Amino acid sequence: MSSSEIDSFRIRFEYELDRLLETVADLDEEAVNWKPPAPGANSLLVLITHALGSAEEHVVGIAAGLTVVRNRDAEFVAKGAGSHLASRAADVRSRITEALSSLEGRLDEERDPPFRRWPASRGTVRDRLVHSVSHTAEHVGHAQVTRDLYLARGGNM
Repeated sequence: MSSSEIDSFRIRFEYELDRLLETVADLDEEAVNWKPPAPGANSLLVLITHALGSAEEHVVGIAAGLTVVRNRDAEFVAKGAGSHLASRAADVRSRITEALSSLEGRLDEERDPPFRRWPASRGTVRDRLVHSVSHTAEHVGHAQVTRDLYLARGGNM
């Protein structure tokens, strides 16, 4: 049986991954590839591809120490249909669930800090998980705004 803290992380990751998929539900290829006309803006496909890759790397790779194959640069040039996103999210969800189970009793283990301006020289597994949840949630918000801007300009679902 897992601890309530591990369960909380699992539930929160599931919630954020569900929100990512809900953002693109019923959207066509044009919609998932559209970018707002603003510097640095990304398409829904890019945002979700990146959010999934980042969550997998932080939880499965860095926190749990398991192998993750990721090409971050490729995430930011993703184009095409979003039909693969549900299966990719299911794979990431499964890997995160497995990784979290392996972290039972290890949340205080040291890891590299989750970001450059971390106030200490080292972080913990818990710090990494908290960072990953918040990073994923940020991208959910970006995706929701991007979808809303696309629909507001008269885009099709």
